[in-house]
Amino acid sequence: MLASAQETPHNGPAQMRVELENPTIMALRVVLRPHEQTGMHDLSARLVIWPTAAHLKDTMADGSVREYQRAAGTVEWVPAQRHAGENLSDQPIEFIAVVPKVSAASALEGHPQR
Repeated sequence: MLASAQETPHNGPAQMRVELENPTIMALRVVLRPHEQTGMHDLSARLVIWPTAAHLKDTMADGSVREYQRAAGTVEWVPAQRHAGENLSDQPIEFIAVVPKVSAASALEGHPQR
């Protein structure tokens, strides 16, 4: 299953595949080729794991631009957003996006945090 509900496939990264999907999450492996750019697309909130170092530029829907770097092994929460991305590196970069499904959030309601 392509992540059509979470990504806009024709505007998002060319190399994206579902690694794991169950009733609570979808894990997507995304590879951006050197200097690859993505069109403007919507993201839902997600956990992102960076197995490789990354140097990226995001252009947000309002036109603002943010350049940033991530070290290999970085784990971060990314809020919902609309953006276009660009790999500024001469190397491919890879990340894993763990996208909670809407039903997962409601399933956690009322359960204490561990």
